[in-house]
Amino acid sequence: MATHPTHISTRFHNWVKKELIQKKFVSPAGLWILILVAIISGFLGANDMFYVPIALGGLLAGLVVIYFCLFKPLIGFYIMCFGSFFVFYPNHLIGRDVLPLSTALEIVILFLFIGTYISKKSGELQQAGLLKTFTAITLLILTTYIGVQAFNPNVIGYGSWFMAFKRALVLALVFVVGYRIIDTLEKFRYYLKLWVVLSFVTAVYGCYQQWFGLLPMEMNYIMSTPGSQELLFQGGQIRKFSFLSDVVSFGVLSGAFAVMALVLAINEKNKRRRYILFFFGVVMALGMSYSGTRTATIIIPAGFILYGLVTIQKKTTIIALFCAVLVAIAVLFAPIYSNATLNRIRSTFDSKDESLNVRDRNRKFIQPYLHSHPIGGGIGTTNFAGFYDHPYHFLAGFATDSGFLKIGLEYGWIGLIFMMLFNLSILY
Repeated sequence: MATHPTHISTRFHNWVKKELIQKKFVSPAGLWILILVAIISGFLGANDMFYVPIALGGLLAGLVVIYFCLFKPLIGFYIMCFGSFFVFYPNHLIGRDVLPLSTALEIVILFLFIGTYISKKSGELQQAGLLKTFTAITLLILTTYIGVQAFNPNVIGYGSWFMAFKRALVLALVFVVGYRIIDTLEKFRYYLKLWVVLSFVTAVYGCYQQWFGLLPMEMNYIMSTPGSQELLFQGGQIRKFSFLSDVVSFGVLSGAFAVMALVLAINEKNKRRRYILFFFGVVMALGMSYSGTRTATIIIPAGFILYGLVTIQKKTTIIALFCAVLVAIAVLFAPIYSNATLNRIRSTFDSKDESLNVRDRNRKFIQPYLHSHPIGGGIGTTNFAGFYDHPYHFLAGFATDSGFLKIGLEYGWIGLIFMMLFNLSILY
């Protein structure tokens, strides 16, 4: 009679927990593992292969993470969230992209998905009708559409498509894992606190980069990436990206959580927590401004307008909106013209700004192509990626300067509709 896989995983989990965790390696199995690691590390270090023990240490840490993902998925989920903020930073310190840490994070997400399945079968996690939700349905449609893009006749090759499809699958796995794990209000509150704190730490480092300058290794990283220097050096200063992969991710993250922290502070009754949230919100707003991302600049006023429309009957909302208007007037009209950060923010709302006019002309130029290609020109055909991967494509090197325009050109207006439906389903 075959042994059920769940029984095998339970026995292995109990053995690891007893021999390695509860006994803290003070057991025959634990001692043999430590002795073996010590012998191998000593031998490799003596033969000038010191980097191999470091890799083995990383492998051991990875095994611990995988254990938590499989048998303690809630802890593994928080490890995944923590790692997602800092996964790009080691390559920044090295000066170039050499460590495949993003791939390692994707493997962690896969094991975490398996872990939630095991916990679901054993009854530790509640059964839930995930596919009955509107968000899950639209995400499934969008992921399927990205998969079908492999047969797009307008592009040759599968390299760019594979990376995009892999990201879509990872997003779907994270959605399923989060839906399974964050199943109570208390878990959601803790999860929200974790993201606010991590976003604050990320914003603090972005402010450090602005006030004290980038590290030499980070400058080497910028110089090693084609096109990065031209993209980041705007208005006499370098746009900041903190621990994250790019300035847009940093700006959008900081802007979104600045709004969230300030809204939470407005409604917080405890004075100490209110002041802390206000401080977090201000620091994250500063980090957003140092990223130089115009899209992120729109997030804060748009967020406050939406919040005001929903809660206009509250006295605290009226006071907060009044203060926000005063701050906006000071930022936009203060007689300070030598500050590059302020000038970048003001250019977002300046209809005469030449860079915005160039974007408008580019959009009008490319609209006929978008209208005539319902499934798009193919994934990875625009911007620098298209210039290097598909140099003979019509869209190669075309600067979209907009996530929606990029989706419309590469995925077609059909894909753009699916993406908009997915975003609207989240708001719904």
